[in-house]
Amino acid sequence: MNIREGVIWAYRLILNREPSDDELNARMAAYTDPPALRRSLRTSREFGTLLDRAGALFQPRLPMDWREGVLWAFRLLLRREPGDEEVRAHLIDQDTVSAMRLRLLTTREFEVDSPGGLPMIDFAIVNAFAPFQEFEPVADGYRDIFGSITRVRYLDRNAQHLAGYRYRSVPRQSEGGLHGTSEWVGTLRSVLEAKDSFTAMELGAGWAPWLVASQAAARQRGITRIDLTGVEGSAEHYGFMIDNFRNNGLDPAAFHLHHAVAGAEDGVAAFPRLRAAQDDYGASAVFEDSERAAAALRGDLEEIPSLSLKTLIGDRPRVDLVHIDIQGHEESVIAAGIDVLDERVRRLVIGTHSRTIEGHLFDLLHAHGWVCESELPCVLWPTMDGGRYLAADGEQVWRNDRLEGRIAA
Repeated sequence: MNIREGVIWAYRLILNREPSDDELNARMAAYTDPPALRRSLRTSREFGTLLDRAGALFQPRLPMDWREGVLWAFRLLLRREPGDEEVRAHLIDQDTVSAMRLRLLTTREFEVDSPGGLPMIDFAIVNAFAPFQEFEPVADGYRDIFGSITRVRYLDRNAQHLAGYRYRSVPRQSEGGLHGTSEWVGTLRSVLEAKDSFTAMELGAGWAPWLVASQAAARQRGITRIDLTGVEGSAEHYGFMIDNFRNNGLDPAAFHLHHAVAGAEDGVAAFPRLRAAQDDYGASAVFEDSERAAAALRGDLEEIPSLSLKTLIGDRPRVDLVHIDIQGHEESVIAAGIDVLDERVRRLVIGTHSRTIEGHLFDLLHAHGWVCESELPCVLWPTMDGGRYLAADGEQVWRNDRLEGRIAA
């Protein structure tokens, strides 16, 4: 076992850089085994900030012993020795460290046998889109890593400071962001698994940030056949969605954008005309009379179509991504549409709004063979009257392995 190569490849695979001579000598002197080497780098302060630097391309020092790289990638990432056929399969012409890392980290073997390995997967997926291009800032909006623009007029006063901002990576907890890391990673993984076309749906779309960002990511990967569906119940937010498409060079008429709500079945529902649309992204559809009074506090109710998942998916053979953020109705909509989801949808990214819903979704989706890639519970704050306040939505990302989804290098 070549310990020198092991240390070099550990830095390449885990920290995305070459070790300095001092680091190389120190790690070789302290070496015990591959798990200890991996653990020491994964618990370092540098590893904790790695996702912030996911936009950088790694240029390894040449020459490289690629066979040693394959051996150490298996030892460090999958914690075992590769078989001869596995080594041959990974001796690929013009391969890269980033591509090999991505292939191994997105295997079911790594997911199952590497508890705590999610940050490594997150980095590998986001880094697959590197290098991130430098875009000019816009005075009245912010840009994501693909240059997509969000106008701050869609948002409340707490987000106005984002005008002129450019994200250098996906938002982290240390950096102000409107959406979570899990949502970003699930969305980008859907794009990486797509082949010559990409199909995405956003239910409870607001200004449709995920449709705009995912299509930009798909185009960066060379995908030109893109099918987008947005469903939004608020008339004001639906207007934001149309505006957001146009601001980002997309013709709304070329896609499927509905002023409607996602429901358990087709029919009619009610939704409030929001009095302060930029401040209110918590409204939900009204399906029952018992829901009308609370919804009416946000604005006058209007009747709009309710569209089921079966209707929205239609005759599409495959949907790469369904993003659902429908303020408490996610369980009923998913349960009603579970058969078509099982048959046609590769990945769900779900915003959750109660611990009960989160538990029920786990029971439902696990029972149907879905794999939970990541999960962040919603944040509830107790109130003085003994109730609870939803301070932050939860996030769940689910994968359907009945549909092929191998990431292309």
